[in-house]
Amino acid sequence: MNKTAHGAAIGYAAFALTLWMNSMIPAGWFDPADATPAHLMAIVLGGCVMAAAGFLQALRGQSIDATLFLCFAAFWWVAALSARLTVGDSPPYSPGMLGWYYIAWAFLAFCVWLAACRDGIARMLFALGLCLSLFAFALAEWLRLGALEVLGGYLGLVTAVVGIYIAAAEMVNHASGHTILPLGEPGSEPPSKPEP
Repeated sequence: MNKTAHGAAIGYAAFALTLWMNSMIPAGWFDPADATPAHLMAIVLGGCVMAAAGFLQALRGQSIDATLFLCFAAFWWVAALSARLTVGDSPPYSPGMLGWYYIAWAFLAFCVWLAACRDGIARMLFALGLCLSLFAFALAEWLRLGALEVLGGYLGLVTAVVGIYIAAAEMVNHASGHTILPLGEPGSEPPSKPEP
């Protein structure tokens, strides 16, 4: 019996909360000047907690979750640190470079999506939403279209809701010992109705 803690609920909860807080700004809900709590959350939850959850999942042999959590922990560290390095309205990078940065991460999310296609619908939707959000951010940088940045923010918010559902399902299902909140895993069938 594997005694290693199950890090999926921790990782998806940290990812979803960080994603939600950091997606509200490009979605236009808040001014970028109000982003300090989101940056702190990116460091603590997105960077540290997700990395710990990634190591737990790696010890359990859950390579998809481990890859997602460990790689995107680095993403949140870089995002928070680059936000702190930005002085005024002049970022220390070009929009073209930032577009390629987002595309590289979108490609990683796409690869996770391909792997998650055999790991359940919920994880597949999370990876797909993440990929589309990052792709929208890349296009927003390259084409200088604010509408695409807003779209990326809203895609991030929807993806965060999926992540919270995954975290809740992992906790509830583990605590009850059977599936109450389905994740759409292959081979899982809904309970059959008794014959009258």
